[in-house]
Amino acid sequence: MGNKIRLLLVEDEIITAMYMKAELEKAGFIITENVTTGEKAVTSCKEKKPDMILMDIMLAGKIDGIEAASIIKNSERIPVPVIFCTAYEDSEIKKRAEEIKPVAFLLKPLDMNKLKTLIENWFMSNYITL
Repeated sequence: MGNKIRLLLVEDEIITAMYMKAELEKAGFIITENVTTGEKAVTSCKEKKPDMILMDIMLAGKIDGIEAASIIKNSERIPVPVIFCTAYEDSEIKKRAEEIKPVAFLLKPLDMNKLKTLIENWFMSNYITL
C-alpha cells in the first residue's frame, strides 16, 4: 500500500529529514518534498498535493508547524491529514496541536516502524483509495 501514499516531509533538522526520507522511501512511500519552514510547507502543499503531511512543530522561519498546519487545513477544500513529529512534550504545544485534529502527535526520536504502520492504517481505516 505504501507505494501510493504521497507524503510531504516538513523537518528542519537535516539529519532527521534524511533519515526519515530514506526509511519512508524504502517502505514504498513517495516523498513529494522535504521543506524546512512552515511557509514552504504551505506552498508545497498547494503545489505538490500530498496525501499526508509529516510536520515538525519547531521549524525555521516565521511560523511554526502548528500554524502552518492550520493555514493548510483552512485553505484546502479537503483537509490534508497531519502527523505532528516533535521533540517537545510541552502541554501547551500539545494543546495547540490538538486543535488542528492531527492523525497523531509523535515524540522524537521516532519509531519508524510505528510511523509507517500509523500512516498505512490511517489510509486503510479512512477508506481512501489512491
